[in-house]
Amino acid sequence: MHPTDAGQAVPVAKTTSSKGAKADRPKKDKVWVCRGCCCGTRKKHPGIDHRELEKNARLGAERAGVKYEVTKCLGPCGQGNVVVVRTGGVVRWFRRMNDVPSTVALLEHVATGHGLPALLDRKLMRSRTGKKP
Repeated sequence: MHPTDAGQAVPVAKTTSSKGAKADRPKKDKVWVCRGCCCGTRKKHPGIDHRELEKNARLGAERAGVKYEVTKCLGPCGQGNVVVVRTGGVVRWFRRMNDVPSTVALLEHVATGHGLPALLDRKLMRSRTGKKP
């Protein structure tokens, strides 16, 4: 299942137990990093070390124990770099994740589950019109 609109719960996956009965389980926490037509490109964002940002995001996701995926264009290109996070069944879209402090703060938030720091709250997309990864 792909992320839904910001803040909406994500449907649970159906699994089959050894006895054949279906059981509900929440989808695992995950981070999607857009690297489509605009996000992660020097042409759109000159002077940003995109490799360093991706390295920090990947390491942070690994430390937080969440899945990490680089994906194609998520859609809201004017808001790049876009990062989508699913934690605790809630999907949130973040815009302009163009610096290491923002990336580190986001992954610390994912790891701890604490509330969003002001830095991230300003980057939270309250509504989004992007594609699904």
